[in-house]
Amino acid sequence: MLKDNQHYFKISKDKPEPHLDKSYFIIEKDPKLKGYVKNIKEIKETLITIKKLKEGKELESIIEKYFVKLFKPFNSNFANCSELGCFVNACDTTRDLIQKDYGSFKRVTNLFLEKRETNDKVPENWVQAIIDSNSSRKKGELGERKLIKLLSRERFGEVKNWDDFHKNKKCVARFSKDIFPNSSVRENLEIDMKDKKQEKMLDLIIKNKENIFLLEAKHLNVGGGEQNKQVSELIDILKLKENNKSVYYVAFLDGTYSNLLLDKNISKKAKKRIKQKKDIEKFLRKDKNNFWLNTAGFLEFIKDLS
Repeated sequence: MLKDNQHYFKISKDKPEPHLDKSYFIIEKDPKLKGYVKNIKEIKETLITIKKLKEGKELESIIEKYFVKLFKPFNSNFANCSELGCFVNACDTTRDLIQKDYGSFKRVTNLFLEKRETNDKVPENWVQAIIDSNSSRKKGELGERKLIKLLSRERFGEVKNWDDFHKNKKCVARFSKDIFPNSSVRENLEIDMKDKKQEKMLDLIIKNKENIFLLEAKHLNVGGGEQNKQVSELIDILKLKENNKSVYYVAFLDGTYSNLLLDKNISKKAKKRIKQKKDIEKFLRKDKNNFWLNTAGFLEFIKDLS
């Protein structure tokens, strides 16, 4: 039987997150590594050609043809691991913006040729290293997978459509733009799900008989501005309220920042964390239908659901 939210909050405080969580490891070589290498090699070869043509004072019309040729692989998804793709960050812009602006692309490329050295070598190990450095961007999906895997142990099977969701007494579904968008969730579950950012989707919908649990998950290992924003988004989940008492909201936070946030002895200097923790405690007291969980709290929570 499900216990009150303070019970699971206490477990979450008493049983901190491990420093290393295998659920978030991305340690195998990227399956598309060969594609990255091929694309980067094409970019480098074209850059070298442009540089030689400019040094030889070739006609601008001929050089232009190679800029056009370069623009295509630069717009590929593989280009974010190229030296030129990384260089755009040094020019106070992003590759997404440069891809839409050919004039800026040429300007950045010329700056790259002027300020950086280039050759035709593309070692797989440094391409993989760049991919590894960007791996944190994939953690959101890994968090969903982790929770769905834990739920499957308690026989909450993942469903991919509303028919299966309604048929099963115990199941879990992921919010998605095509099958489970906010509008469809509101309609099918007859709920309000109103907050300041109504179009921002949560992560999981957990069904246990007549009870529905709407969950937002975050994985944070360090503090800072962006992390504070994400914690604030989780705290906003605790503010949501439904007239239907069979609907619950769950804020899930794992990673080592969860330990800092729930620490019993937060440093007085960490004013932001102190306020965040107080807000969590306040909103948990205010609405018993809402939960704040880490991994240990979540495990106990779904065990009691079963």
